[in-house]
Amino acid sequence: MANLQQKTASSVLTEDDLREMKLVRKYGAVDVYINGEEAGWHPWVNGLMIKPYRYETKGGMSVFVLWAPKATVLGKHRHRGVVTAVTMEGDWGYFEYDWTARPGDYVVENPGTIHTLRMGDGAKVCYTVNGSIEFFNDDDSLRNTMDVFSFIDLYVEHSEKTGRAVDERLFY
Repeated sequence: MANLQQKTASSVLTEDDLREMKLVRKYGAVDVYINGEEAGWHPWVNGLMIKPYRYETKGGMSVFVLWAPKATVLGKHRHRGVVTAVTMEGDWGYFEYDWTARPGDYVVENPGTIHTLRMGDGAKVCYTVNGSIEFFNDDDSLRNTMDVFSFIDLYVEHSEKTGRAVDERLFY
């Protein structure tokens, strides 16, 4: 990374910009690189696997890839924050909607709707989940609520069981 403390002849940064850059270095969060090949998978429910990339504990956001080695259903749930998804492999969708997401597709799920996730064989989707997820029973009663700390718990528990070190870079 270029040294931004000194203004060079080719730089167009103002003195205000340089002062701000000093504050970023002093108070800002460090950039993080996670190698996708080294990031580990851990089980969730119904055969689904999770590869975590970020657990934002201050804002309640999680970023992970969800993989369905075999076709499965996650179950009826409601998001209490915005969720975005980028399809990497395979196909997936919700029983309540008439679309099917395929590789390269982008989906935005707004808070409040209730839907039932279905994932096809080999589907891999990168989700950014903000806030909590409420899971429902067949009679629409609340079964469980998960948030960033619930996903952290799954990850840490699996790491401890398998002897894998907890990757501290995941926690911001």
